[in-house]
Amino acid sequence: MFSGQSDKPKGAKQTPSVKAGAERRQRQMISVRQKAHGEVMKHVREDHTSGVAGLPTTEDGEPVNAWSFNIDTTPENVPRELLPEFVRMVMEGQSDAEVYQGVLMLRKILAVEKDPPHDEVNQSGVIPYLLNLMDRFEAPRLQFEAAWALTNVAAGTTASTIFIVKAGAIPRFVALLGSEHADCRDQGAWGLGNIAGEGVYCRDLLLQNGALPALLALLSDPEQPAGVLRNAVWALSNLTRGKPSPPLEQVSIALPTLSKLLHHEEKEIVIDAAWAISYISDGPAERVQAVIDSGVVPRVVEFLSCSVTPLQTSGIRTVGNIASGDDSQTQILINHGVLPLLGPLLMHPRREIRKETCWTISNIAAGNPFQIDALIASEIFPVVISNCLVSNELDVRKEAVWAIANITLCGVAPHLRYLLQCGVITPLCAVLTTHESRILTVALEALLGFLQLGEDDYKAGMFERNVVADAVLECGGVDSIERIQSYTDTNLYSMALSILETYFNLEDGAPNGAFDTSMDFGDATANQPNAGFDF
Repeated sequence: MFSGQSDKPKGAKQTPSVKAGAERRQRQMISVRQKAHGEVMKHVREDHTSGVAGLPTTEDGEPVNAWSFNIDTTPENVPRELLPEFVRMVMEGQSDAEVYQGVLMLRKILAVEKDPPHDEVNQSGVIPYLLNLMDRFEAPRLQFEAAWALTNVAAGTTASTIFIVKAGAIPRFVALLGSEHADCRDQGAWGLGNIAGEGVYCRDLLLQNGALPALLALLSDPEQPAGVLRNAVWALSNLTRGKPSPPLEQVSIALPTLSKLLHHEEKEIVIDAAWAISYISDGPAERVQAVIDSGVVPRVVEFLSCSVTPLQTSGIRTVGNIASGDDSQTQILINHGVLPLLGPLLMHPRREIRKETCWTISNIAAGNPFQIDALIASEIFPVVISNCLVSNELDVRKEAVWAIANITLCGVAPHLRYLLQCGVITPLCAVLTTHESRILTVALEALLGFLQLGEDDYKAGMFERNVVADAVLECGGVDSIERIQSYTDTNLYSMALSILETYFNLEDGAPNGAFDTSMDFGDATANQPNAGFDF
């Protein structure tokens, strides 16, 4: 899920298998059909018609025909067998009224929930005629219905979307944003959003054809109806998402407008603006800096404590992206009071938010010792250890392990002693029973850091023994390390063997003798020291 290492110096506690110290990990998002915040990337516009008026209107005994239906007919009540007749009306209609009836019925058929006939419509030859109708600014009703029909096509399969794109849909939808009619502007934004939601190929074509500046012009107009703004900012968010990310120079122009939209009174507008910012911030330090320079950090931090879950989710994603930058960028988050807001998110009912919060903490833990001081002072780690490091959800546990490991790599001895007092050893050793090589590697690296601290303290005369090794032995960690030696991963085998040979003399039954209880490493729930730990 994550990759890439920072250029940070190694932490105070290093391990042989770590080449570049703690990792500040950038997110690698896979383009999926479902938005991370629960809204589909492409959707059919609902046909708000009355079911009562949905039946065909004919004289008694008169057969149903293409004129038996009207704007009030529900999509499910339009017979699919009349599709060829509707296509003929669009392509050969002798009047605007006839063409309009055909277009209207086509977009209704394309709006049915079950198996809409995208392929039949595309293969019928009607698409160029619908596109030509989008050019008719003097006939806004026809233009609107044609755009709606094509928007529904774009909400279908990849092949359907690509078909209308190659036929010339993009410049028509962009031009529609300049219509003097709000319904047409709204439909133009909706169509662009569906096309952008198809994936990187379509997204990049839209960016190359001026879709983003056109959307920004619309979003900057204070007279735009809220409905138009909702679709426009949703389309904009789709233009900023996907991997590989669009070039920063193409999307950074949206940041001033997005910054203003974060304060809009409409919740849905704020949510999509917040997600767009999270997508733009996802990447290297220059992307993070562009977001910081736009002035959105205070508002994004506010989202962490709000009651709207999508805003919390996008907020923690953006905060995590910023924390993956350099130390100065991370410090801006700390200066804006982000740390006290992270603890409650570790207890959030949504797994995704707990995972993202642990990921954010792991990135801050890869900072300098002063930033780790601030993390510890915020009393976050007792919750990380007691709630996340022992989680049954592997992705949450994995991020918690990273948070602990980065402290062992970038922290100093008092930081590690604090985690020991929080009871980190037992849950950390429990992680060694998982079967994912990457998380095992990180857990062993963290454990090695604690064991080395225990050895240093023993040699310095602070204890009569390596009390960390004693704690690992008592909780069954040595058994888990021995089992890891049977894995086929040679790196894991070497790490496990090195730990056993260096810190455990098992021929005597225990590491350097009997277990010593002079230093209390109780379980994570029993020991939660206050934030006054002295560094």
